[in-house]
Amino acid sequence: MDKVFLSLLAANFVIRSLYSLHMLQLEEYSEKKYIRWIFSHINKYIINILLIASFILYFFHPLFASLILLISIFLDLKLFLLKKKKKRLVFTKRLRRLMYTSFFLFAIFLSLTFIYNNIIYEIITFTFVLFNSLFYYITNGILIPIERLINEHYYKDAKRKISRLNPLTVAVTGSYGKTSTKYYLHHLVAEHYKSLMTPESYNTTMGITKTIREKLDKSHEVFIVELAENDNYGYSKLLELIKPQISILTSIGIQHFEEFESLDNIIQNFKNFILDERSGKKIIANIDDENIKNVLENIDTKKEIITCAINEKNAQYKVEELKISKDGANFAIITPNNQKFYFETNVYGYENIRNLLLAIVASFELKVPVEEVIERAKNIVKPKHRLEIVRNDTITVIDDTFNSNPKGFKMALEYLSLFENKRKILVTPGFVELGEKEDEEHYKIGKEIAKYVDVVFLIGEKRTEKIYKGLIDSNFEGKIFIVEDLNEVIEKFKTFLQPGDVVLFENDLPDNYN
Repeated sequence: MDKVFLSLLAANFVIRSLYSLHMLQLEEYSEKKYIRWIFSHINKYIINILLIASFILYFFHPLFASLILLISIFLDLKLFLLKKKKKRLVFTKRLRRLMYTSFFLFAIFLSLTFIYNNIIYEIITFTFVLFNSLFYYITNGILIPIERLINEHYYKDAKRKISRLNPLTVAVTGSYGKTSTKYYLHHLVAEHYKSLMTPESYNTTMGITKTIREKLDKSHEVFIVELAENDNYGYSKLLELIKPQISILTSIGIQHFEEFESLDNIIQNFKNFILDERSGKKIIANIDDENIKNVLENIDTKKEIITCAINEKNAQYKVEELKISKDGANFAIITPNNQKFYFETNVYGYENIRNLLLAIVASFELKVPVEEVIERAKNIVKPKHRLEIVRNDTITVIDDTFNSNPKGFKMALEYLSLFENKRKILVTPGFVELGEKEDEEHYKIGKEIAKYVDVVFLIGEKRTEKIYKGLIDSNFEGKIFIVEDLNEVIEKFKTFLQPGDVVLFENDLPDNYN
């Protein structure tokens, strides 16, 4: 193979490799998730017919083939590397191991091609570039046993450390609302206790392991841990690691339906969590959630179940006199012994008030003085990109782009309705990770959108077609724009927005969904 062409091919391999590695990282190095991504995006690798043409032409005219390959590299740069990323590739130790192994394998065949000029080696080298995603699927699979050994070492180290430090640990889990509840609780207890929470959405076994090994120390009295209900190792390994004294259950719904394949499987997963001896002696649960209520009514456990609700009158802790505005909320909490405490907070939205209620009750169980909880609740530190007002001048912009779900989407629409006498604009690509439920939920939310919004920007025609149908079937009288991506929306806004408009950005597709 001509040396110029071969060098260009190696450059193309690096470009495509960085993209494949990024997608593999976003899919959490899961073989199952990544192969699903490959077959739903295979066109991204084979659509560039110039790459195929350059290889064929090489055998007849190497110089012309190199020129064609240069154009192909330019197109791949635009498609894979120069495109703006929402979440950048992080060069972790695991990613470096995978990258170095892959580059080494490619270099072997590249060298053999240089030395022997054999058509078999040429085809293999070219295949590594053209079907780069499959190459990384295989390489990742080869390294999985090694990664498991490394992860097990880190896990055991973290387990020894947390056992030695023995902080009072609170686990927060559920289909929706985990991160918000974790943030609220951390804020409420932070003045009374030296506390640590798992950062952002670090909720998997290895994310929690990393937090324990790098951040937890002997000064931390309370450790607040978010647990992923769809962790690769299941709840068992998470609970064996942290062994919480208290667990909070926020909700049970169809988030991650794609992985669990049925609502029954999701419910059983949470039921197992409650029944597991390692999930703590106390479970604080939101029984406004029908699935949680049904699970608790049909299990036999010696654990102390502490129930909370806004609507369910049989809850031990109940919210009354709730008034929600666009700036926050006021409400009273009735305790099991009929005491009434009044709260005002900067938290808004019904689901968020439920999450705050769970955090308040957990604070009570941690013996934080009531007066301190009331005072701290006035100015809660909230997670980013969750119903966050990021601009509030002539135009109001609400960022609710983190991992939208059916309950959260409806709450965001209800919050939007509080901006009276304003033109309300929604920008959304819909939901992800709902599997076969996605179309059904998109249709439902389309009908909900019609009640609250004046203008809708739907990102992705195919992805949002059921939202569009829900809008049309509801006789939506506002304007609907179907756009290709968020950049098109931003460009349109330059001439479309007017003073007084309120814009809600609901969900943002991760890079691996684009």
